[in-house]
Amino acid sequence: MKRREFGKGLLGAAGLSALPNAVTKPSSAQSQNPFSSPINVIIPAKYALPEVNESSNYAFRLTRATLDFLEASYAGQTVPIWYRKFEEIDFEKRVSNITYWIMQGAQRYQTIHPVDPAWIMAQIMHESYFYEFAVSGSLAVGICQFVSRTAHEFEMLCAGDKAEHKSAGYKMAELADEESRYFSLIRQKRNFTRTNQMRDDFNFENLVEAIAAGGAQSWQADAEKYLANKARLEAFDEDIRQARDGYMQFIRANLEGRDIFNEADLDFLLQFDERVTYKKPIFGMIQMLARSLRARNGYIIAAAAGYNAGLSTTLAEGLFRPYGKIPNFEETVTYLSRVFVLHHEISKRI
Repeated sequence: MKRREFGKGLLGAAGLSALPNAVTKPSSAQSQNPFSSPINVIIPAKYALPEVNESSNYAFRLTRATLDFLEASYAGQTVPIWYRKFEEIDFEKRVSNITYWIMQGAQRYQTIHPVDPAWIMAQIMHESYFYEFAVSGSLAVGICQFVSRTAHEFEMLCAGDKAEHKSAGYKMAELADEESRYFSLIRQKRNFTRTNQMRDDFNFENLVEAIAAGGAQSWQADAEKYLANKARLEAFDEDIRQARDGYMQFIRANLEGRDIFNEADLDFLLQFDERVTYKKPIFGMIQMLARSLRARNGYIIAAAAGYNAGLSTTLAEGLFRPYGKIPNFEETVTYLSRVFVLHHEISKRI
């Protein structure tokens, strides 16, 4: 994000409070139909986005609703991911800027498929609680939690990408390549597991039966292979952990003490890791979700699941193929459950 674009975001957000009090309302047909359901998990292709102009105060209401929900939920408490008290964090400045870029991104990518700005806000809240410097154990970074592979698809610079990131000008520069090692080790572990499968009948019950029958000798080679595989996988896990922790240390060391709203710090961040800024990550999230909505006929559940676990995991068959499904991953099911609740709490305050 260029500095002038960031400044434009600040100005745009600052002007939200001056907007008049017109409210975006549902269509008259929907509001007058006594049999219509309040639940709708399909965002239709003809969904009309709230207007971004001075005749609509939707952006202001979205900002205010999010802030009110945050305060109601965390006043006097520690905010997740931040590990700081609610009152210590300037959420108003952050949410105002995030709203500005959500509205801009929703307008830009609506030709792919329209998205609900309140849904984007809820999804960002669950991903990071609006903490720009959030770094997850899977090495996802920023308010939208992009891993570098996906971030590169949206032309985001990531920590370790530039040669100078490995120089003395950066803290703990010797760890800049640990992300590459992390993903390389994961691939090696996957390949090792795939090419070193145990025989189908190698399980605890069969081993016990063989021992009881005095035939344990015939299983010795398989048992030795099992122990060797187990030791190799444990070594992989330790190496993966060290690489992951090393890259996290590299990022956090260079983000420590920085402030995205400080001009000098912003200059540094734009040359270090664009995932910690606003425009590109928010636009990337909206573009991804719009593509997924188009691929899944507007089915927001499958589209959001795709953001968390990959769109290919939401493929369905037969009658449900056009819409997709929720993959059977505990993390994704929890993710969707929480984003739906956050969306509800924000939407009802708008």
